[in-house]
Amino acid sequence: MKVSKTAVILCLLVLAAACGTVQAAEFSRTFLLEAGARYEVSVRIRTSLEDAPTMAAVYIHNEHGQYLRSTQLSRSLAGPQEWQQISTIVTAPPGATHATVVFTAPEGVEMEWDEFNIRRIQLDLADEILIEQGLVYTGLIVDARGLGLQRGMSPRIYSESGQLVYAGVAVSYEFLQEAGIVSYGQDLTPELLRRIQPKNTVKVSPLVVRALGVSGTTESNVIISDDDAQAILDALDVYDFLAHYSVVFLID
Repeated sequence: MKVSKTAVILCLLVLAAACGTVQAAEFSRTFLLEAGARYEVSVRIRTSLEDAPTMAAVYIHNEHGQYLRSTQLSRSLAGPQEWQQISTIVTAPPGATHATVVFTAPEGVEMEWDEFNIRRIQLDLADEILIEQGLVYTGLIVDARGLGLQRGMSPRIYSESGQLVYAGVAVSYEFLQEAGIVSYGQDLTPELLRRIQPKNTVKVSPLVVRALGVSGTTESNVIISDDDAQAILDALDVYDFLAHYSVVFLID
């Protein structure tokens, strides 16, 4: 009986969930992309083989499932039996909504499922001097007062044309539980401003946008204008405050 590639992947995912590692072959994961963001995708693997060619491939699609682009990283690993990390960087192009990362390796290579990470990374153009001079935005404030916005664990920001701008895609479960990907308040208090204040600085320079409406079954997502969405993307080219979850929602 011929077994499909999809069935093989599903079996590997079950194994990963049960024991935390998979023996070679292939596994994949699909994740959302936030507009203009860069991500490091990595997994830990180990082998006792003298030569173990591995590959990480990321396939990027739009909301209709159409393929936009891909990036691949090939690497040859050798023993001894020690955990090593293989990673690749992906940047969300215009119109991208999600990506699927696929790691492949020959038999005799272990992949540690528990150490499969997707981490949003920021550009290297901003530093403390730019922040102190007020030449960059250090965070985002979305004024959603009067719209009935509800608090949520994983709120999202969409442009009016449907582009996902922010969802805290790469946030860890621990950070989500302890701090959340946004802070809420009726007015800008010193406590809320500290959310958008970079460490080791005293400068706070927020980008303020007005929400046009709310969405989602729990009414916890906000919709902003396309112009404001573009202003956020332009600001992220200099300093990616969304990578630090420096976001405040003003609500009733």
